[in-house]
Amino acid sequence: MLWTRALMDPTTVPAVIVPLLLSSAALSNPIVNWEREDGFESAVSLGAEFHGEAFSACSGNLITSRIVLSAAHCSADLPTSVLLDMGRVFFGDDVNDADHVMELESVTVHPDYVALESGTSNTGEYDLGVIVLTEDAPIRPTPIRRELWSREELPADIVSVGFGTTNGATGRGSGKKRSADLTVDDMDRMFLYSHSDTNPDNAQICSGDSGGPQFQWWEDQWFQVAVHSWGDGDCEVLSGSTRVDKNEEWILDQIEETHGTRDWCDAAGLYGDGACDDFCEEVDPDCIEDTGVEDGGAGLGCGCAQAPGPIQSAPWLLALLGLVRRRR
Repeated sequence: MLWTRALMDPTTVPAVIVPLLLSSAALSNPIVNWEREDGFESAVSLGAEFHGEAFSACSGNLITSRIVLSAAHCSADLPTSVLLDMGRVFFGDDVNDADHVMELESVTVHPDYVALESGTSNTGEYDLGVIVLTEDAPIRPTPIRRELWSREELPADIVSVGFGTTNGATGRGSGKKRSADLTVDDMDRMFLYSHSDTNPDNAQICSGDSGGPQFQWWEDQWFQVAVHSWGDGDCEVLSGSTRVDKNEEWILDQIEETHGTRDWCDAAGLYGDGACDDFCEEVDPDCIEDTGVEDGGAGLGCGCAQAPGPIQSAPWLLALLGLVRRRR
């Protein structure tokens, strides 16, 4: 089996992630069994605006008030200056009618990142990157899973979310948020694997789903468990997504560098935000009146610390660079 990042043609406007529900028997249709998604507000599109037109090239997930977690390959091959000048993060369910559009302050790639080699069995390593926004996002972040996975959990139900293409062959449908139910069938030290034939409606992530989140429901809250990394070229067989539990310390390092704390609730801006978050490391002031916890009382257990919670596309904005060349 040959794995690919499903590279986009740099002369066209990019189509990004979106776990499409593709049926191998219906590939002639442009869209099969996908679902539009208006929830999962922390899931974002990474792209650009050009001559008044917005487009999506990768996806990500807001994990603190200012940090978006995505895939390393979405930015590793582009000059940082280009990403910071032209890159945009789109919140909402459609990049052409975004609820919020935010700019980038910095982009950081995992120091041990190894790129996938298209056309080979080498699927790469540590495909993680973080994007720091220039200001706090007006959206509640979703925490990462920090408890290590065990094989006893398999198979596990997850939800993939993204803004990518709805067909591996045509590259159509990018820029709109979609979701699909998948199963985690296997794992190794780097990836969570999902086989199409075990997923409802043969769902699978596809071209441009790079960097997008996989979510797991645990103890009444969603947690991000992985980042979309790669899959087979036709989006019909298998995908691998980079585990966040195995990379917890590096992610916390980025959170501390940006926010000055490793306390997720603090970095997410949840203390004193008007809602009682009783899973935080410290007692949320909003919980004191509701729970009867007095000042100086013992802190409540932190679910964010204890509970479990593209196909790689071309580097995001690669298509933009091609578009710039084409329009000159």
